[in-house]
Amino acid sequence: MRVALFTPLSPVRSGISDYVEALLGPLSEQLDLTVVTSGGYRPTHPVFQPDAPRRVPWISYDTYHQHADSFDAVIYQMGDEGAIHGYMFDALACRPGVVVLHDLVLHHAIAHLTLDRGNVASYVEEMRYSYGPRGEELARQVISGRGNGVMNAYPLIERVLDRSLGVIALSSYVVERVRAVRPRLSVRRIPPHLYYPEGFPAEPDKAGLRRELGLGDRPVVASFGYFSRDKRLPLIIRAFKKLLRRRPDALCLLVGGRRPVYDVERELSAEGSGAIRLIGWQPPDRFCQYMAVADVAVALRYPHVGATPYTPIRLLGLGVPTIIQDIEPLSDLPVDAVVRIPPHDPDEENLLTAAMDYLLTYRDVAAAMAERGRQHIVTHHDLGLVCREYVSFLESVVNRGSAPCDSSF
Repeated sequence: MRVALFTPLSPVRSGISDYVEALLGPLSEQLDLTVVTSGGYRPTHPVFQPDAPRRVPWISYDTYHQHADSFDAVIYQMGDEGAIHGYMFDALACRPGVVVLHDLVLHHAIAHLTLDRGNVASYVEEMRYSYGPRGEELARQVISGRGNGVMNAYPLIERVLDRSLGVIALSSYVVERVRAVRPRLSVRRIPPHLYYPEGFPAEPDKAGLRRELGLGDRPVVASFGYFSRDKRLPLIIRAFKKLLRRRPDALCLLVGGRRPVYDVERELSAEGSGAIRLIGWQPPDRFCQYMAVADVAVALRYPHVGATPYTPIRLLGLGVPTIIQDIEPLSDLPVDAVVRIPPHDPDEENLLTAAMDYLLTYRDVAAAMAERGRQHIVTHHDLGLVCREYVSFLESVVNRGSAPCDSSF
């Protein structure tokens, strides 16, 4: 089967880039893949280089137009960032395919493609298409600046679903939400796969890495990823500062990049502590090294857009005791494999401090919890299993017909 796969790729800093690049090698053994980028950059991952043992070809979206009829199927790796995924909305309008719904909410992306480009009428029409007269009323609220909370509450996925042959969801939560909106649409949960950068050891030398990173024997609490307001950094910092009263030798590492609109440095200067280090963006192997040395990891996210945070998957795969936000997209993780912090609890800050302290105090309990998480991840998030599920689902839906071609956003 000849398949066009629409996705961002490195050097685009997106979790979806990393997710897809790990899939490409195994998938290309079962499918004749061609990756379609938005254009404007050259993919940097080794699988795209001319001397790669199993090279995967790639083309830009402009080039795809010349060859679209030669593909048997299309897969869209869809997320809620219009600047990254906008070309996929355009392609999906005329080429129905399987949509991998990384975010349940697509409202921000559609607003970027309409409102941010001055096309108010198209935005209002999208809201009316999905939510009827109420949608038009809500659209007016957003346009006038009175629509706080509307975008997360109204995901605006209806037209995307109507143009899709089938949907791959990363969590049971998204499966349920899609079925509630379009009960006749084929949807399958295929959990995110566990993967590490090429060359990263299956069993890293944690003691050696701690020496290399200058951490010594200090208790290390760490948080990872693309830092934005929904990652709850002020809460993490305040909770950690309380932890310092009991553990003055503790160290907090913040490892990852930040969204352009979010000033991490300002957050740190406001909350400040010399025991908190902003490590910044790291190459993939170095990023995982920092994960491996954490005594406790904190992976919070609220509010969410229906995405399954990948960081806890990788942390649990490494056997790191992990504290997560108790949100619907992470409900598939076993209850005894993580510590969950309810986002609406009025005592959230003290709960987080207590969880950090407990896991650092009772190391055997923390290790047993982490091992349960590791076993779950290696069993249910296996890369080979995920690839087989991809191919099975694609084959099951590709011959069922197509949605009509209609106007793009």
